[in-house]
Amino acid sequence: MEEVYRAIRESDRFIISSPIFFFSLTAQIKALIDRCQAFWCEKYLLKKPVPEGPHGRKGLLMMVGGMKKEIGFQCGDATATAFFRTINVPAHETIHYASVDAQGAVSEHPTALKDAYEAGKKLVS
Repeated sequence: MEEVYRAIRESDRFIISSPIFFFSLTAQIKALIDRCQAFWCEKYLLKKPVPEGPHGRKGLLMMVGGMKKEIGFQCGDATATAFFRTINVPAHETIHYASVDAQGAVSEHPTALKDAYEAGKKLVS
């Protein structure tokens, strides 16, 4: 985790990309987020947030899910928002696509790849 912590401190752009399972980000990304509780303590208890750096900090959240309801994406976004704000990312863009269930199905979506490309360009500008 020391390498991950260092990367978070030194980076200024962050992407979380996850399928939604049972209204949540994957266990792997959630485990990483949970291990970043140390950043929460630094920011809110010690009043030492991660510095924004010369370019500011931005985030992008990309999600797909087989369900048709928005609640799963709202739950995933709530978790990502808490994480992003904790590591001092003041704003992030969210894109998500419902009814994407089969492996590779997102490539058949009429706008998903273009949307992701445009969101990536916006993230680095």
